[in-house]
Amino acid sequence: MKKRTLRERISYWIDCMMSKGPIAMCVLLFAITFAIVIVIGVIASFASDEGGILYQVWLSLMQTLDAGNLSGVATDNIAYLVLMFLATLCGLFLTSVLIGVIATGVEDKLSELRKGTSVVQEDNHTIIIGFDNNVYAILQELIEANSNKKNACIVILGEQPKEEIEDAISSHIPDTVTTRIICRSGNLHEAYALERCSVETCKSVIVNVHDDAETVKVLLALATYIKNKELTNPNLRFIVSLQDNQYVEAANIAGEGRAAIVYAKDAIARIISNTCRQHGLSQVLTELFNFTGNELYFEKVSELAGKSFKEATMSFSNAIVVGLQTAGQVKLNPPMDTVIGKDDEIVLLELDDGAYKYHPVKMVDESKICNDASVSATANDHLIVLGSNEKLSTILAEYDKYVETGTHVVIVDDDLDETKLDTYDNLDITVCTKPVTRELLCEFINKDANNILLLNDDSQDPETSDSQTLLRLILLRDIADNAGLDFSITTEMRSVDNQRLASQARVDDFVIGSNFASLIMAQISENPKMLPLIDDLLDESGSEMYMKPVANYVPLGVPVDSYMLTESVARKGEIYLGYRQNDNTKSDVIVNPQKDETIVFGEHDQIVVIAEN
Repeated sequence: MKKRTLRERISYWIDCMMSKGPIAMCVLLFAITFAIVIVIGVIASFASDEGGILYQVWLSLMQTLDAGNLSGVATDNIAYLVLMFLATLCGLFLTSVLIGVIATGVEDKLSELRKGTSVVQEDNHTIIIGFDNNVYAILQELIEANSNKKNACIVILGEQPKEEIEDAISSHIPDTVTTRIICRSGNLHEAYALERCSVETCKSVIVNVHDDAETVKVLLALATYIKNKELTNPNLRFIVSLQDNQYVEAANIAGEGRAAIVYAKDAIARIISNTCRQHGLSQVLTELFNFTGNELYFEKVSELAGKSFKEATMSFSNAIVVGLQTAGQVKLNPPMDTVIGKDDEIVLLELDDGAYKYHPVKMVDESKICNDASVSATANDHLIVLGSNEKLSTILAEYDKYVETGTHVVIVDDDLDETKLDTYDNLDITVCTKPVTRELLCEFINKDANNILLLNDDSQDPETSDSQTLLRLILLRDIADNAGLDFSITTEMRSVDNQRLASQARVDDFVIGSNFASLIMAQISENPKMLPLIDDLLDESGSEMYMKPVANYVPLGVPVDSYMLTESVARKGEIYLGYRQNDNTKSDVIVNPQKDETIVFGEHDQIVVIAEN
């Protein structure tokens, strides 16, 4: 065995001391300083007759700490002068090193703090795991939801540097109102990163990861982390969005019962399909799923105990009853004769939590109620689809369920693989694999083309695919203006900013896939009871939202109010949400109007209802 030299041992010892950080280095420097002071003080006591050893040690210390004291040393004792000079040189060297060590240590600590390595000291906060362009929609919704709360907090964990995340958020959301946003950086699956976010004290966790396998991995890390932690919120939920149903079972297992799953791709595909047939529906969905304007709340109204659900629908002047929670089960549009128990909660569409105005059951003039559905909904028989993505098959399958046999659908996309299209009972599909040009569009668009769907290219980045969609929108509107054609356009876009630009192209409906998923996740994070309600609303079974001719419910050309519409709709087992008055210009859907305001409806006007068919 090779014998280590003294130099090697000292070098290794110094390396070990330096690896312990600036505090260990400071201690070492102080020890060296005092050793030098004592040695020089003892030797100086022999070279000078003034004072004893302690006095000379004290003078040596002062000489080491302050080089200016050297001028006061007597020059008649050369040996003593040399000793004090050595003490001064050692002091200058050690002090310089000490200042450098302290400065480096402080700089390293500040850099560490800037990286966000400390543990968040917050309670009842919301955590978002994963940082990308979709996070801004979630943040805006949560900020709006927290606007009536003081000192609300959102913690974001991303793999990017903390400074980069903070700069990106501040550029997109300059005003966070009453909400503080804290950013942390680290591996999304590691316990140290989850600990920095203080998962055990949070209100909910939103997993903003859009790869399903990665989402399951994050769920597993979260469930593992909290196993040995004392939760301040026993009902802590992990809200995730999955694109493929094959990962649902794995996500439920990994989340150990705490995962609230949003089936994003299927849900968005159903929304797009329904919006193609019923223009204006996306406005209603956005109203329901965001925290601006009317929102869904669970309210316990003691006056409704013992009354039927139908009576409840006629008991609010500025709110709409859409569902009921009884015995822990949430039901959208329950049977109208359902009796409300004293412990039950109703689901209200209202402007804010507790903003409803209750009154005894309102009676209406039954002579103005239409009992027969004599007018059929306007059919969009000719659909042109420009572009394709993974949702196309689901959109067509959903569309097929609601249209008549022989409905013509044209799909224009030069990258479409026709073999991947399913067969449908009611759709007559024509596929064109040529590039989308003005000449090609003029060939397919004619007076029979009453609806066009623009699908986003998921294989490209959001900005590139949205730019392509914007160009096609401009082209379509120019063709319509030159040819005097009137058709509606439903557009899927991935950026809210690009949607605002596209509004100049007079688009009837926007369905922003990632935005809708973000809205839903934000809703569930604030109130987990919303999950079964949203599932029921977006699921193909049960109740859904429809735009129906107003003539099937109340007479046309005479003043009626929303109480009359609510009563007429309820008699058909449906729930009235609002109306749309259609004229030659684009019109918006009015959701949750004041029920005592009168409206005169025309032949083409529609109402929005929640119904089973």
